[in-house]
Amino acid sequence: MIKLSTILAGTAVAMFAQFAAAQAPMTQTQSAAVPANDPAYIDQSRLNYKEDPYVKARIARGQANAEYRAERQGARTEYKEEVGAARAERREAVRDANATRASEIRNEPMK
Repeated sequence: MIKLSTILAGTAVAMFAQFAAAQAPMTQTQSAAVPANDPAYIDQSRLNYKEDPYVKARIARGQANAEYRAERQGARTEYKEEVGAARAERREAVRDANATRASEIRNEPMK
């Protein structure tokens, strides 16, 4: 029982310490001023990004994707127009066939 109470007391103290640390105001440290043109602080990857082969490949892939999408959209538009025209033509053929059949039925002598 003594061991259990010692463990519980230690746990309570640890929790209190964590809670107190979380409630303490954070002190802000002053950030060091970055010199304007100091080469040690200039991000070289941003300056030379056009020479990076991965960036070149990404730009080329983006352009190829854009061209593909534009070409695909044009083909889809053309296909939809062709399908629409074919459907309209088929509807007209069905209407003509129905009208012809109806007139034949009307003109047919009764048996």
